[in-house]
Order: sequence, then C-alpha cells, then structure tokens
Amino acid sequence: MKLLCTIGDCNGISLEVFFKATQELTGILNQGISISLCANSQTVSDYAAIVGLEVHCSNTEISFGSMNIPFVNCTTYSKVKLGSPSDSASRLAVESLEKSIRLTSSGDFDALITLPVSKGSLKQIGWDFPGQTEMIASHCNVDNPMMILCSDTVRVALATIHTPLTNVPAAITQAHILERIATFHKSLELDFALTTPSIAVLGLNPHAGEQGEIGSEEITSINPAIVQSKNYGINAKGSFPADGFFAHGEYKLFDGILAMYHDQGLIPLKLLATDGGVNFTAGLPIVRTSPDHGTAYSIAGKGIADHKSTVSAILLAHRIANNRRNQ
Repeated sequence: MKLLCTIGDCNGISLEVFFKATQELTGILNQGISISLCANSQTVSDYAAIVGLEVHCSNTEISFGSMNIPFVNCTTYSKVKLGSPSDSASRLAVESLEKSIRLTSSGDFDALITLPVSKGSLKQIGWDFPGQTEMIASHCNVDNPMMILCSDTVRVALATIHTPLTNVPAAITQAHILERIATFHKSLELDFALTTPSIAVLGLNPHAGEQGEIGSEEITSINPAIVQSKNYGINAKGSFPADGFFAHGEYKLFDGILAMYHDQGLIPLKLLATDGGVNFTAGLPIVRTSPDHGTAYSIAGKGIADHKSTVSAILLAHRIANNRRNQ
C-alpha cells in the first residue's frame, strides 16, 4: 500500500506533524505500507536545519532516523519562514497538491493525505478555490464532493461545506439533502465497510424548526428527503435538533451524522475527537484524507504541534484504501 502526503504550508506546522507522525508509525511503515512526501528537497533540508532535525534529503528519498521515506520532488523552492505566510510557500503547496492529485489519480499511489494550507495566502497568488476539498474535486471532475469529519467513533458529514451562512438555507433543498444522504450512505458502506449503516440527519433551525415555528426548511425539504431516502433502503432518521442531539449523547446511536452546515457539525466533532479528528472527502475516485487543523503559524517551529490528527489521517487513508480494494 503506497500513501502520498503533500507538504502543505512549509511555514506552518505541516512538516513538524509529518515527521512526528511517520516516526510514531515506524512499525506499520515497515509492514508493506509506505508513505511518500511530495515537496521540494531544498525546502525540506532548510526546514530540518532550522529546527535541528537530523534529516538527509535527496530528490528521491528522505533519511530520517531509522526510516527511509520515498520522496516526490517539486521544482518550486520556498525559503522557510516559520510562522509567516509567503507567496513562494503557497506556490510550493499548490504544486505539491496538483502533482499529488495526478499521481494518486493515475494509480501510482493508493491514497492521498493533504497537510494544511493557508487559504488566504493561496488566494494572494490567484488560487480560486474555497478549500483543498474543492480543488481536488475539480481535478477529479466531481461536482459535489462530501466532507466527512470523523474520529474513531463519530462520523459527521456536511450537507454544505464552505458555504456562507447567509446562503445555506437556499442550498437546503429536498433534492440536495436526498443526494447528500445517498452519498453518505454509499461512503459508509464502501469506505468504512459498514453493513446497513444508520444515519442521523440534523435540522437546520433551532429545535429543528419546532414544527415550523422557527423555520420551515425541516418541513419543506429535510424531513421529506429523509422519508424519500427510506424508499431506497437507507436507514436515515431525523431531523434532530443539533444541540440536544450532541449534548444528550444521541450521536452514539448512529454510524453517521449529516449536519446542515460547517460549524453545526464540526464544532461538536472536534470537541469529541480531542485533536484526533480526520477530514475525509467522500464521492471521489481517489482516497483523500487530511488532519482537521490548520497551519497554526503561531506555534510553527516550536516543537509543540500535536501530530495525533496526522497519525489518524494516515491510518484512515490506509483503511479506506484497503476497504475499497476489498470491495
């Protein structure tokens, strides 16, 4: 099994969590699993020198401790300025991401792990995507990818991803929610190898609209989509008021939870995941995961970044790729 990891933003914590994660996973990386890094060799060497890591980097391999990590070299060089965004770091991040998508799509690698980038910095160089999820989907010719954030025990999918709150209600149509439920159901079966998975669907409004007193989307769109999904043999229930659903532990009763918008699902997920959450993009022809945190410029180079989410992203990428292979 061959996994490929992007460099992310070299001025953030990406390389720190990559080296920490691979060091922790030394045991499994020697058991038929390899993880490669797609980056610029000089940038990685510069980073290692700055933070005092014993790393030797060529165009084909990184020697780190007892490990030899395969290397995919990028032509874009970026001087490392830990804690500060830069145009060169953004250009390197984009090249790494584009090259990694191509190599994974062609079958050279079985799964892709993307490390965090600064979207604001990327936009300064003309990058025109809301996030890495949308860029990967565009390159894979997928119009409507699904973001699933998960821990060992909780999986939260989003009906809308990087959509401004003012635009969310218009996006919550019966057809869209039905399609999102069906996509989530398929991913739970295919990617997570679950038989007859159960899905909880959250309401959009406070108290799930309270029978139309605090909003009508549940009545006009969400609940009809849930009923319709059952006609296709999908075990979906709801709509549930989001606050009580998480506060009272109802989330423990379901294999997956469909939230209507970004923060509704991701705030409780990240609290429950305790820094070990993983972002998985469902509905793509390739397997892609990423840690659920950002560049963390404020702690870059201090050696205190938590790599738990990166470890989880690598392990989940391997598990999903293996599940797909076994289907």
